[in-house]
Amino acid sequence: MIEQLARKFSLLCGLFLVGVFLILVSPLLFGELAFGESFVVDDLIIEGSRQVDVAAIRVQIKNAKGKVTREMISTDIKTLYNSGFFDQVSVSVVSQSDGTVVLKYVLAEKPIVRKIFIRGNKEVTESDLSDVLQFTGKRFLDRGRLDGIIANAVAYYQSQGFYDATVEASVTPVGENQVDVTFNVVEGERYRINKVSITGLSEVDEDDLLSTIQTKRYKWWSSWIMGTGRLSNDMLQNDKQLVRQFLLDHGYVDGTVSDALIEKKSDGLLVSFNVVEGPQYEIGTIAASGDLIDGSVDTTLDGIEIESGEIFSASALREDSFKISEKFTDIGYAFANVVPDTDIQRETKRVNLNFVVSKGKVVKVDRINISGNSKTYDRIIRRELTISEQEMYSGSKVKRSQALLNRLGYFEEATITTAPSQVADAVDLDVNVREGSTGSFSAGVGYSSSDGALFNARLSEDNLWGEGLKLTLNVDQGTEVKNYILSLTNPRIYDTYVSWGMDLLRTDREFQDFDRALTGASTLLGYPLERIFGERFEDISASVKYEYLDIDISDVDPEDAAPLVINSKGTSTSSSITPRITRNTINNPLNPSSGSRQSVGIELAGAGGSENFFLLEARNQWYTPLIKSARGDLVFSWRTSVAYGESMDDDPFPLFRRFFPGGINSVRGYKNRTLGPQDINGNEYGGSKEAVNNLELIFPIVNSAGLRGVVFYDAGQAFDDNVSMEISELRLAWGYGIRWTSPLGPIRVEFGYPVDRQPGEDSVVTMFSFGAPI
Repeated sequence: MIEQLARKFSLLCGLFLVGVFLILVSPLLFGELAFGESFVVDDLIIEGSRQVDVAAIRVQIKNAKGKVTREMISTDIKTLYNSGFFDQVSVSVVSQSDGTVVLKYVLAEKPIVRKIFIRGNKEVTESDLSDVLQFTGKRFLDRGRLDGIIANAVAYYQSQGFYDATVEASVTPVGENQVDVTFNVVEGERYRINKVSITGLSEVDEDDLLSTIQTKRYKWWSSWIMGTGRLSNDMLQNDKQLVRQFLLDHGYVDGTVSDALIEKKSDGLLVSFNVVEGPQYEIGTIAASGDLIDGSVDTTLDGIEIESGEIFSASALREDSFKISEKFTDIGYAFANVVPDTDIQRETKRVNLNFVVSKGKVVKVDRINISGNSKTYDRIIRRELTISEQEMYSGSKVKRSQALLNRLGYFEEATITTAPSQVADAVDLDVNVREGSTGSFSAGVGYSSSDGALFNARLSEDNLWGEGLKLTLNVDQGTEVKNYILSLTNPRIYDTYVSWGMDLLRTDREFQDFDRALTGASTLLGYPLERIFGERFEDISASVKYEYLDIDISDVDPEDAAPLVINSKGTSTSSSITPRITRNTINNPLNPSSGSRQSVGIELAGAGGSENFFLLEARNQWYTPLIKSARGDLVFSWRTSVAYGESMDDDPFPLFRRFFPGGINSVRGYKNRTLGPQDINGNEYGGSKEAVNNLELIFPIVNSAGLRGVVFYDAGQAFDDNVSMEISELRLAWGYGIRWTSPLGPIRVEFGYPVDRQPGEDSVVTMFSFGAPI
């Protein structure tokens, strides 16, 4: 027994002595352990770096001299690992012969990718795969990034219909710490979605749900445009959320949606979702608590849309939460928070609502910071803002200011966000704009029996010198046409709300049976009615234009001219005034996708000139997105113009104001100015009335590059003085085209095909221009 105790005591003593030995000797073997939690180093040594510059590594190591700790070194090691350049980083503390102490970093670099190879792809081109893989040579091999790239490639293949596609990567060493990466693709069979269904429904209409989700069955006539009919796992996950949202918006609070079930059939894929609807809930009581406006529940809830007894809708609930929140942001509570608390009463199938309000503190706007405007002056941007520095914060004013900036057409995008301020109980507003192309140019060269050779050019700049001025020069130069029109518009004279415009013109036109010359000028003043009548007249402006013209109708051929032209021979003057009302909510004039613009004006001539007539014109533009997606919006456009003119004496409506439809901004499918009344010899003399209607479907082709397609259907015609405007007499045309928002401005190429083509008319008319549709 004693002998055993002695052996144990000896063993313990031995372990103790070994421990003491390690403590004393470890500074020589493991320098980094000898200094405890902190120690002092004099310099830094880096070994193992072959591709990465040592100086660049030193910049990333923050703790190289002086007193350092293990935690500080650990932080530097993590920084080096996160750089993505190294597979291994080790650190030791080394005592030099001269008595100095250094940190020694030993690095093992990741291999460099020398070349990339793609094998096995047949249906998908290597260039398309390269865009998806986005993995180039001459960079360090990152295994984690490589796995992510492979997942993206598989998802891309599935979106193209290759549901069974697999992609694997093999890495081959090629010496000098370099590797080649080969992506091996097995495409498999290409599938199309033949059917999409939603099962388990008893109350909800399946078609309503199918119209909500993005996954669609393949259709030969539309899938190539919209990119539908192919399977995408990301889209399926999003569709599951869309179905769930639909259920919540229609009262099915307990509704559930399964993951997409995919079945391969001989004729394609069958995609289905299984839905359990559950009972439909109504809205019960509606209350508000917390911070209330004027301490009143009724005042706080005033203006919300939802009502007790109607079907519960999560989206409507969210919208009403925003409405209540905006009430507080409009009185300075920039960070008001409204949380709709729902109490589900499953026995009565009702949901009681309580809007819990936390208004926070009243804040003001300290500073408004503007960035991104390389061309436009700050004051041109600031004058569009409806909120000012040192003013109480207002959410609706911020939203309105952003809409007005985008509506200018100077910027590709304008955003306003809040930012922390150095002043207590205040916020800064950051106005960020991205300058767009504000100039446009359209040109055309042609020849016809009526016009001869013709060159047309239109140069326009909507933000001249960054001052917000609009300058337009239109030139028509040909054997029989000479037009020169110069326009200048200032939308805010001296930064007031008064707009001013001026036109100078000289136009000469040699028709087959007469010549027409116009020389004159006009000026215009405008003012927003909102400044007079308040928010009810938001986006509505009024203007008055005065114009004076000298008109000369000469070289009339009495043997071949229409009677109206013969009677118009000679000189006359027109002195007219045109009041006009305009409403404009279009989001972007150069690339409109939502909003509308309406204008009504009447030109009254007779005060001071020899011409005596009136001309009533009404125009409408309307844009709405039908489908919004990551590929771009599908936009429906409707443009209409109607004009009615009549002489206020016994003379016909004057020749110089008559309408000649046709062309890229009128009825496409017919050459410029070729429609309207003609005499028995086919000589145009124009109409006193005109109707033009343009329907368009604008779809994305390469949205990121600003490339879009359009299909259109036009109708229009001009009518003589004693002829009523008949819809059945409108000339029809259809066509298609491509539009590109280029760095130089919008470019349009469109092909129009006349319906019921008449003798002498072309079967297709090609039209080309720089500039947005007008």
